[in-house]
Order: sequence, then C-alpha cells, then structure tokens
Amino acid sequence: MEPLFINTYQMTPELLQEYTNCMTAPRRKVLLVLGILCFIWGILFTSHAALRVLLPVLGVTAILCSVFYSAWLAKKNYRRYEMSHAGLDKIISFYPDRMECVNDGGEAKTFYYRHITREKESGSLYSIVIKNKTGIIVKKDSFQKGTFEEFREFMKQGRHNLPERYEASGRNDVPSFENSYQVTPELLQEYTKCMTASRRTVHIVLGVVYLAWGLLFPVHIVLKLLLVVLGALFLLLSVFYSARLAKRNYKVYELSHTGMGKTILFYPDRIECANDGEAAKTYYYSQISRVKESSGLYVIVIEKTIGIMVKKDAFQKGDFEEFQSFMKQGRQP
Repeated sequence: MEPLFINTYQMTPELLQEYTNCMTAPRRKVLLVLGILCFIWGILFTSHAALRVLLPVLGVTAILCSVFYSAWLAKKNYRRYEMSHAGLDKIISFYPDRMECVNDGGEAKTFYYRHITREKESGSLYSIVIKNKTGIIVKKDSFQKGTFEEFREFMKQGRHNLPERYEASGRNDVPSFENSYQVTPELLQEYTKCMTASRRTVHIVLGVVYLAWGLLFPVHIVLKLLLVVLGALFLLLSVFYSARLAKRNYKVYELSHTGMGKTILFYPDRIECANDGEAAKTYYYSQISRVKESSGLYVIVIEKTIGIMVKKDAFQKGDFEEFQSFMKQGRQP
C-alpha cells in the first residue's frame, strides 16, 4: 500500500525546543500562575515570619521553572535522542490506516490512528500524541509527498472515514454478549457521577480544608474572606459539577449522533459500539485502561479518554454476571 503523505526532516535541538515548548505550555502556565500567587501571598497576605520567607522563595522558584523548564527538557531529550538512534534523519509515512516512523538505521515503528489521544500545533510543527506518552513530530514544511494543508484535512476528517487495519484470520464474528439501550439524561447523569467520583472527592476535601483554614486559623481578613469563598465554591462544585457536565454531554451526544439508541457487541477479541444509523466503532481489550461500576452501569474506559457504558439490565445476549466473569477472565488481550 502506498503512503498518502511522507514527512522527512533532520532532528535538531531547535526542533525539539519548539516541540517541548508546545507540549509543556499548559504545565508552564500552571507553574507561572502558582509562582505569582505564592509570591503575592507571601509579600502581602501573611503575617507569619516563616511564611513571609518561604512563600516568596517558592513563588520565584516556580516562576523560574516556568521560564527554563522547557529549555532544560529539550536539551535532555535531544541528548537522549542522539544516544538512542543511529542517525538524526526521520521519515514518517502516513497510510490510510496507520503511521510508520523510521529513524536512520532503525526499524520502522507502526502506530494506529485510533491510539491518538491529542494533536497540537505550533509555528512550524504538527505534534501527534499516541496513548498520552509517545510524541510524533511532523514538520509542516518537510512533506516529500502531499502538502501540509492536505495532511491537516486528512487528520481532521479523512482518517476517521477509513477502516482500521486488522488481521482477518482467526477472527470470531459471533458476539459473546450484546448490550442495547437508549441514551437518556438520567443514564448520562449516572455515568458522569461514576466517572467524576474521585474529582468530586478532591473538591470536597479542598472545600473543607479552605473553609477550616479561613474560619479556624488567624489569618489576614482579606485572606480569610478569600479562603471562605474558595471553600464554598469547591463544595458547590462537588455538588453541581456532575449534573452540569451530564447535561452538556447529553446535548453534545444529541448533536453528534443520528439517534439515541446504542448497541455494544462483545467478541472474544474486541468490542464493537454502534449508535443508531452509524457505522460501528471497534476497540480492543488491550486498550482498556480501567473499569468502573455504579448501581446500574459498568463503565469501560478506553485509553483514559473514551468511556463505554454497559447497562447492567440491558443485555440482549448473556447476562451481567456472565459478562462480569468474562471481563475478568474470559476475554482475549
């Protein structure tokens, strides 16, 4: 099969610097904001002698980290790249169903589009992140086949309309379990509560800590008000966050799907999910990152980004007890 696009370039420190700046931008912003808050808090809002010294020091440290972190990381990654590859030339070929990356003197590594967790753009780069850990750098002006505009259009639309490649031999086309139901606001509410339980716990803990700090400890009146307000906001967030998120997700679901009916087929080697009037999407058990349960749902999380809802009382083939045993022991990796 001929590749649709070929991207070739030489890895340089400047290229890795731009890539690192792009990928660490959110982290650096958090460090910068924390640094400024710690510095201001230590200078203006605390009367404790130790905190007046410690907080500005922490603030300056965080600000310096936000400025120099990406440069240090880029240098470290470039040294590691030099040591682990025979050469600095890189070739990336994009096929309808996969990407193949080759370094000088090295073997080709294959990645599938279904494993992409995010994509980011900077001045001269298009960065693709695989499973939240592997970054693929595409240089916008280094296409040997195709153009960047065509490639970007393919990444946005074309790759989603092409089938994934898989081995057909030995594939079992008789599902072991079938789960069918209608997606309702109540179902998405339960799903959202299940998925955000840990986050809501964090909100409750932060709310209680801030309220206790502001009400029980002697602090500046401005800081006391700020802590009480923050505590109340976190507690309100823990109560209403999942309901608001469920309503938003339901609206998005209505807009992005032709119908509200959903059928999930569980084969020995894969899961197929289909919405009314749409083609089925295929996932593999090796992609499962975690499983969560609520009173009426069994939620399968694929690569930390996609949640598959299984309704416990909606099995058209098999039952929930058999399915639970299958997920623990019977499925193939």
